[in-house]
Amino acid sequence: MNANTVYDVFLALSQEEREKFIVLVKEQEVKTSFDFRKKKSKKATFTKQDAIDYLLATVFKPKN
Repeated sequence: MNANTVYDVFLALSQEEREKFIVLVKEQEVKTSFDFRKKKSKKATFTKQDAIDYLLATVFKPKN
């Protein structure tokens, strides 16, 4: 079913039924209003010293 068919059926309804239909459609719009935009994650804030400490502790470990 496409939008044109739905619109034709809507026009065939009585005024009372049209009002009920509009209420149902508006209720559905409220229920399905989600924010699908991607949320930006916070960037990690590392200092140069943090990077040096990490490299010394993990990559450049002295062999015992």
